[in-house]
Amino acid sequence: MDKPDPFANATLCTHCGYCLPVCPTYQSDNDETHSPRGRVSIILALRNGTLSVDEAARTLSTCLVCRACHVACPAGVKPAKLVSLMRGRQPEPATRLSHWLHLVTDHPGRTALAARLLRWYQASGLQRLLRGSRLLRLIPPLQRLEALLPRHRADPIPEFPPRPLQSTARVALLCGCMARLFHPRTAPATANLLALAGCEVVLPQGFGCCGAPYRESGDRQAFLRQARATLTAFANAPPVDAVLCDSAICAVTIQGYARALSHDPQLAQPARELSARIVDLAGYLLPRLTARGIRFGSPGGQSVTYHDHCQTRYGLGIIEEPRKLLDVLPATRHELVAPGSIGACCGAGGVYMLRHPEHARAIRADKLAAIQATGSDLVAASNPGCILHLEAGLAESGSRTQVRHIAELIWTAYRNRTNHTREKP
Repeated sequence: MDKPDPFANATLCTHCGYCLPVCPTYQSDNDETHSPRGRVSIILALRNGTLSVDEAARTLSTCLVCRACHVACPAGVKPAKLVSLMRGRQPEPATRLSHWLHLVTDHPGRTALAARLLRWYQASGLQRLLRGSRLLRLIPPLQRLEALLPRHRADPIPEFPPRPLQSTARVALLCGCMARLFHPRTAPATANLLALAGCEVVLPQGFGCCGAPYRESGDRQAFLRQARATLTAFANAPPVDAVLCDSAICAVTIQGYARALSHDPQLAQPARELSARIVDLAGYLLPRLTARGIRFGSPGGQSVTYHDHCQTRYGLGIIEEPRKLLDVLPATRHELVAPGSIGACCGAGGVYMLRHPEHARAIRADKLAAIQATGSDLVAASNPGCILHLEAGLAESGSRTQVRHIAELIWTAYRNRTNHTREKP
């Protein structure tokens, strides 16, 4: 019996062009090889033996795997999935900077130490001193990473973990490695909101990284290593009713464990169980906060715009839930308009913004213009990579618009609650 052809989906492409307007790299570069149908042609050339694996891998490395093309294609072609399959055959090599990051983020202890050092670096004035010198320019990759650091904030970090409240459910909170490293207020805000919603919050011990960066680069061995470590952390945790993630990419990645580990005799069942328990944070919080009659004040601005995480929008179909959660706030909510569609990618793509900085910046430019056109004070998002990338771009442009994790905005609004009712825009 012949083995199934993993690239057979590429043969469905009719080169109609419906994918072109939604592809961030094509819109930025106007290069056919950087479009979904161009990538499908490369996959077909590889499949037919007219292109080598090395040649295909180099060209396909510019794909953000945002999956917008999956929704746009009338023929059911999945170019991003085909690119991921290709990367599984020829993983993208780790850069020196991504290697350093993984050494930190794969291990929770190292992440916590690095996060404390980053806060000291900013609070001590050393960041201001280094940025004013020429030292960072001597190491361009490090300079690019340093430029992504969020602005230093002196406001206190919420209590974490929150004090136990009378609870009606027990949930596990997976705190993403990038959020723990760069956004220390995200996990505490999320945990406090869950407690406010009547949940006992369990933090699985030993959780480092879910494996998302390795999944994106095609390093299956490293991805499976992190998936096994995540499943081990849950095996040692008490039973829970649901699992929530404060980082959107973690939710996307862990929901894929069931498929990725389906042939593992020991881990297939735990992977299926964990994947099935992943619940969208906004969708989980809204009915519970509403049922308890929780009131909210200002989130820190008069208007807010929501930025979609691409794989959450196009992969999981989660669109309305975060918007409905933001609508409980006494703030006008804007949708992003041209340039860039509502779901247009910001160009972060995990370590893509470090691997392809010029591409990432060019793609981000349209998103920043769309944000600034709304006149919003705040941008809410659910993925730490997007938050880093957007905040750095807005700061560079001199904008006063702030980017915050959606849970942090909601928790801030709760802390600022007043007796006034929400005014409709």
